[in-house]
This record gives sequence, C-alpha cells and structure tokens, in this order.
Amino acid sequence: MFAHASVVEHAVVLVGGFVAIGVYGLAWLRTGGPHWRLASWCAGVAAVVIATSPPIEAIAVERFSGHMIQHLLFIVIAAPLLVLAAPVATVLRAWPHLVRSSRTERRVAGWWHRYAPIVAPVAFVVTLFVTHLTGIYDLALDNRLVHDLEHIAYLGAAVALWAAVRGVGRAAAVTRVGSVFAIIAGTAMLGIVLLTASAPLVPTYAEQLGDAAAVDDQRVAASIMWVSGMAMTVPLLLLAVWRWATTEERIAVAAERLERAPHASVSPPPADAESIVT
Repeated sequence: MFAHASVVEHAVVLVGGFVAIGVYGLAWLRTGGPHWRLASWCAGVAAVVIATSPPIEAIAVERFSGHMIQHLLFIVIAAPLLVLAAPVATVLRAWPHLVRSSRTERRVAGWWHRYAPIVAPVAFVVTLFVTHLTGIYDLALDNRLVHDLEHIAYLGAAVALWAAVRGVGRAAAVTRVGSVFAIIAGTAMLGIVLLTASAPLVPTYAEQLGDAAAVDDQRVAASIMWVSGMAMTVPLLLLAVWRWATTEERIAVAAERLERAPHASVSPPPADAESIVT
C-alpha cells in the first residue's frame, strides 16, 4: 500500500492551513505590517497544502520525477515564501507577552545568528543525501509516518536555510555567501549521482516501471533537481549579497551620523559594528 494522502488526511492539512493563515492574519492586523508579508504567508501555506494534496501525492508515488517535484514545492516555493513573511517576528510583535526573554534565550539567539550560515546549509545538504540515497526514500513510499516526517524534514531544512541566508549582520555576511555555493555544490553532486546511476536507486519505482524505465525516470528527476536547484540558489545568492550590501550601507550611515554629532556624548563603538544596525 502506497503512502499517499487520503481525503481525510488532506482535509486535516487544509484545516491546519486555514488556522495558520488566520493566526498570522490576526497578528498582521495587530502589528500593521506590509501587505506583501501577508500575501507571502498565504502563498507559502497554500504551496504546502498543494504539495500534500492527493493528486500530487499520487504522482509522487508513481514516479521518482513526480516525488522530486513534490519536494521542490516545499524547498523552492513554500520555504522562501514562509521565511519572507517573518512569522515569528510578526507574532511576537503582536503578542510580546508570549515570550519572556531570558539569558538562555539570548544565548540561543546569538548562537543562531553566528552559526546559522554554516549549520543550516549542512543540515539541508545532509537531509537531501540521506533521504535520496538511503532506504528512507523507498520506505517513505509505503509508510505514511515516514512519508510525513520526510516532508517535514525538507520543509524545516529549507526554511532554516532561507532564514539563515536572509539574516542580517556583518560578521556572517561572507559565510552566508559561501553557504550558497556549498548548496550549489551539494545539489549538483546529488544530481550527478542520480544522473549517472546505472540501476534504479528506489526499488519501488523499479517494480512499478521496470528497471529501464525507472532509470530513465531517475535521470529526469536529476534534471529537475538541477534546474530547480538553480532556481533556488540564484535567488539565495542574490539575497545573501543584497543583505551584505544593505548591512554595510546601514553601518556607514550610522557611523556618519555619529560623526555629525560633535556635542553628543558617545560611548566607544562596540567591537562588532553590526550591533549598530541590529
């Protein structure tokens, strides 16, 4: 029995999507954020709902290329839209009493700010390789729980990646740009493995399609990964460079304002100038 979503399961996802949009919409109304953020959140949630819909699930269990398209809906479309909506910041601004800042939380936030450009790309690439080149992929076709966990892993790793690259701060700017090139190399390597494999890597597809057809479909999946990988990494690279440039500009403007205040009592600047803008 293939692990595709039933109508009831998809109805649960659909209801969850409406709840997510409703909660975010209420927070957005309380904070008065830009309209594009609300639109981004709605579109991101819609992409998740579409990716888990019965028609898409049916295609995914029939062909490797169909499964690849489903995963890319999470990675290339849903994840960046959800990150651009800034849901955590929006909710916390709307209801600041929900979280009480502690020293531990500030340390965790500082750790993420510093190491996310390294941790997030590694987690993303590892997730891709582990799920595509081990028995997990085949098991997910027959086990609904594994199937759902696989999707959560893709969406979570992609959201962390986009959030890390979108982050501000001068200290990790170069690392963020480098992380994008690491993603390019990782996805290209996985694509080469899928493209050059002489035998089917997923037994279930081989049983359904036959070895020859399964290998051909596997190569189509590799091509989809390459094309979609470029669709993801080019915006990631542009985003990383843009955030770097805007951070440098803000630091320069802040420094210039300090210099123009001769009578102001100004304490020595911090060691890391990025604190001026964060």
